[in-house]
Amino acid sequence: MFTDHERSIVRITVFGVTRGTGRHFLRLALAEGHEVVAVARRPEAVTEQHPNLSVRHGDVMDPATLDVKGADAVVFLAGPSEGGPTRLYSRGGANVMDAMADQDVRRFVAVTNALGDHPAHTTVQRLLTRVARSTALRHVHRDARIMELDVRTRDLDWTVIQPPRLTDEPASGVYRTALNDGVAGGLSISREDLAQYALAAVTSPETIRATVGIGY
Repeated sequence: MFTDHERSIVRITVFGVTRGTGRHFLRLALAEGHEVVAVARRPEAVTEQHPNLSVRHGDVMDPATLDVKGADAVVFLAGPSEGGPTRLYSRGGANVMDAMADQDVRRFVAVTNALGDHPAHTTVQRLLTRVARSTALRHVHRDARIMELDVRTRDLDWTVIQPPRLTDEPASGVYRTALNDGVAGGLSISREDLAQYALAAVTSPETIRATVGIGY
């Protein structure tokens, strides 16, 4: 896919741009010269303005609204705002991947969470994730794992990024990643650093068909 990968990805369609990580991703992608289509249920909520930015109405839960034609990559940053029952990952992610298959787009980068089991996790991490996924974040955990099982069955060039607790601290540019594993001791990551890595992953061939743990 990537013959000259630093220049081959120039058109990115992004879901989940109106909050947190998505806002940072949008700003960073435009600053790097990419052409970006921001898809949102409420297009008016996208306040960024740039000659390379197009804003399109779309809802990941409504397949009829999903248009990704012409994209070199699709980035899925949508996430539930609360911890209650959700199908945003499992159903929303499936709808986006179905649209990609129908519209001949292969590169897919999605952000879920690090609530699954990872060999590199420390005892503290295992304890914290076990508590979180059995209490407040149990629905989010289960739904994300369903999406991750689904993406593995797809004929796509996919990458799934699994961050721990997100913060609003400024980007440090200094974080660790682990291919197909979690980051030992990585208990948090800022949304801005996560956005920076997600953008870099779009054009990183080594992340294709892999999960990536990230954290400080």
